[in-house]
Amino acid sequence: MIGSAAELVAWIRANLPALDEDRFEPWHTGPPAPGALTARIEVRIHTPETRDRVTSIVLTAPPVGGDLPS
Repeated sequence: MIGSAAELVAWIRANLPALDEDRFEPWHTGPPAPGALTARIEVRIHTPETRDRVTSIVLTAPPVGGDLPS
């Protein structure tokens, strides 16, 4: 179980696929550009005495030289 935001960020960094820097820009949030890699991370938030909540984070790594979505 992940107990803090810092632990969640560390887990995400450790588990994202490594990128070929000659082919892809760094991971970021936003809509994917054509040819981009994407990663979807689902997070379940558990707080005692309340229902669990679920959210997701979508990260994308566009190809080098591609247009970054705004």
